[in-house]
Amino acid sequence: MRYFPFYFLKKIYKLKYLVFKYVINTKNPLKSIYGIYLTPSFKDVTFMYYLKGTYGFFLSDLIKNISNDSTFIDIGANQGLFSILAGKNENIKEIIAFEPAFKTVELLRSNLACNQILNCTVIEKGISNKTGSLQLNTTEGHSGRSTFRELKAGDNTRNESVETINHEEIDKLIRENTNYIIKIDVEGHEEIVIDELIKCSFFKNVSLIFCEIDTAWVDVETIKKKLFSSGFSKIKKIGRGESHYDILISRN
Repeated sequence: MRYFPFYFLKKIYKLKYLVFKYVINTKNPLKSIYGIYLTPSFKDVTFMYYLKGTYGFFLSDLIKNISNDSTFIDIGANQGLFSILAGKNENIKEIIAFEPAFKTVELLRSNLACNQILNCTVIEKGISNKTGSLQLNTTEGHSGRSTFRELKAGDNTRNESVETINHEEIDKLIRENTNYIIKIDVEGHEEIVIDELIKCSFFKNVSLIFCEIDTAWVDVETIKKKLFSSGFSKIKKIGRGESHYDILISRN
């Protein structure tokens, strides 16, 4: 259906979402705009975003078109959209999905199963500068907002203690490959994650990093300098937002 303009595709899938939420109220997996199946989670905004294509097609197309033997590392995997897409590309031999939030991990595992993704290892831990635990702050009804940043207390916010690992433990989890693609979506924890990745032995073989940026949470220039000092040379901004957007950083 990609021959339809993206605007109309989103409208079609938003209608599908509304019909299944308010009329059919199914518990069966639904096929999303990205061509993958999703366990219904109608109370979570991220499920709606996955179903109707809020994340656009840039990263999904990039993953689908990877043509060399690669490992995909999904940091902040959430309910698994990009890990599943990676699992459908025969050139991506292994996926490592980091997701520390308990409820979200259940949906992630369910979505991997209903899409028959067998080469994904789920790590129920966050990445930080120490191995131990941190308080993960979550927003009820929006798994995509889980963060290690402090949130203002409210009726729909809660926190849970989750395990964290640093670069030493990450290195033990990653098998040797000649090419790695990394996606980072950690709601303000990006700089710490990148610091730990840079210390990993496999980092020299990372060719692409796709990272969410919010300038209210991170200093993008600092991130650029650290990655450029580690051998990366190109950066591309994805999205039109002034303060909230994605970046794709590559070595050449």
